[in-house]
Amino acid sequence: MEILLNDNRLDIEGISPEVTVLELLTTVEESLKGTQATVIEIILDEKSYSADDVSEISALKVMDYQKIELFTATAQEMVRAAFADGDAGLQHLEELAGEVASELRIGKVKEGMDSYLEFVDGIEWLVTMLKSADLAFASNMAESSLESDRQALVQRLGEQMNQVQIAQEAQDWVGLADILEYEFPEILQDSRGFIKSILAV
Repeated sequence: MEILLNDNRLDIEGISPEVTVLELLTTVEESLKGTQATVIEIILDEKSYSADDVSEISALKVMDYQKIELFTATAQEMVRAAFADGDAGLQHLEELAGEVASELRIGKVKEGMDSYLEFVDGIEWLVTMLKSADLAFASNMAESSLESDRQALVQRLGEQMNQVQIAQEAQDWVGLADILEYEFPEILQDSRGFIKSILAV
């Protein structure tokens, strides 16, 4: 059996048949303390698992696998990766906003709500990403107007999501459709511009 951490062989003693993948992960995480890195992916004989899949990996035994690979990333690397993928995510959010608005306008509230929940999750992802920008891009933001742009975007997203919540609670589906169709595309386009700018600095 082979255990690798970022493609480097790990020698871990005392692995009995009862040791779970979760216990191995906990041991590796302990050894990473102070490095600012955390395990984000585990590959068991070429099948990938997220380190967050606690219920799943707690049932798997280390000795059942020929090869276990663990991959780490720092918070900074994760934020940078999120920004690199941001454009595709924002395009998907724009499409979702349009879909939800169309369904609400023709009275398909139930169908619209399924996509709406995905849209809300996406906006939460965007806000988290914007709030974390200084973790990975502090020097870029200090030397430009990007910090004020970031704060303005977070504020605008918060204000629009507040309006969305008010419309939803009032079951004002046409009002909600209007916000999604007319207000969000501009904010999402500005967010895409912000991401392009911060990656280009």
